[in-house]
Amino acid sequence: MFKQLLKLLSKGDLISQAFDDTQSMMNKSYKLFQESVDSLKNNKKAGFDIYELDREINSYEKKIRRKILEHLSLNPEQDLIASLVLTSIVISIERIGDYSKNIYEVVDMYKNGESVNISEKLSSTEAVITKSFCDVAEAFKNGDEQTATKIIHTLDPLRKTFDSYIYKDVLTEKDKDTRTIITNVLYSRYLKRVAAHLENIATSIVNPFDKIGFYKSGNVETEAD
Repeated sequence: MFKQLLKLLSKGDLISQAFDDTQSMMNKSYKLFQESVDSLKNNKKAGFDIYELDREINSYEKKIRRKILEHLSLNPEQDLIASLVLTSIVISIERIGDYSKNIYEVVDMYKNGESVNISEKLSSTEAVITKSFCDVAEAFKNGDEQTATKIIHTLDPLRKTFDSYIYKDVLTEKDKDTRTIITNVLYSRYLKRVAAHLENIATSIVNPFDKIGFYKSGNVETEAD
């Protein structure tokens, strides 16, 4: 189905414009994620207005929706599924922006100069998510199903890592103060949601519309959540 969307781009119409806007929206979401993570790890203010960038991402979502709606009003019997796929992707990108903003807000728990102690396990998973973010953007641009499938297989195991940290590791970290534990638990939850939405985008490239957000693990269909 995603290949059908790519075929529409040659028309140079509203869907093509919406696709380009979605790429820009994804780039801005990635920038917001990177800056938020860096600000938390180093306890520093962002180099730009995080909230303004989040508003830009939200504006892109509304602009893309308007273009898709206008396209469908002019072509009510054409390109419906492809339009719905793009809408689904845009929703995930917007949610990534929100969770990235949440990561940045954790910095408010610290005064200037205080160290933020991030779990090594979470730091390593964050690096995987950052790499996958770039891969998702490239797979979306080219409709690369092979790369999208690899992304799903890379991101899905992280769910167990995050859950293991929250429900097992935290209980054994008796040497850490309460604020550090809260910071890492929040960071874990927000990273998990970012990873899930990146996985949703990847499934949008690989799967038919009705299976977006799901993937096959052996013979079992699992939700990318």
